[in-house]
Amino acid sequence: MNLNLNLDERQRKIAFIVGAALAVVLFLWVVVLPRLGIGGLDDQIATKENELREMSRLYKNFDQVKRDFTRIDSQIQRNRDLSLLSELSSIAERLNIKQGIDSMISKPKPKNDFYEEEAVEIRLQKVTLEELTRLLYEVEQSPKVLRVRKMHVETRFDDMSLLNVTLEVSAFKRLET
Repeated sequence: MNLNLNLDERQRKIAFIVGAALAVVLFLWVVVLPRLGIGGLDDQIATKENELREMSRLYKNFDQVKRDFTRIDSQIQRNRDLSLLSELSSIAERLNIKQGIDSMISKPKPKNDFYEEEAVEIRLQKVTLEELTRLLYEVEQSPKVLRVRKMHVETRFDDMSLLNVTLEVSAFKRLET
């Protein structure tokens, strides 16, 4: 195809420059801009994909926390009629260490909007390590939800095989709404 438009030298230079500029713009538009991400769309897509992954991860975490909360709440419901002092006393009696109890004192705990915490400080005198271990095991395995918050253990000076122990055991009760 032969285009002979009878253009003078000046018009041919202008036509060549315009054609070259169009070729450069077309090249930039077709090859370079898609690689750079037209108007930052690729960056926005990547950002939104990251946000979607983060939301999915957060939802899974929320779901796990919700299951844990439901499980713990059902366990705490077992403490509804719990008297912590009598529960600990019956555990000590079952283990034959009631004679080692020096004192059992209820400790007030701060309240929150959903749960009430009851705590008891137990002082044990002249107990063996085995007796202490069995007591801790029984507290941990109790059908009521109990936990040992603090524990201080000392060996006795008169008999190094015996211990003096101070435990703080707590239980939670759900506040009725």
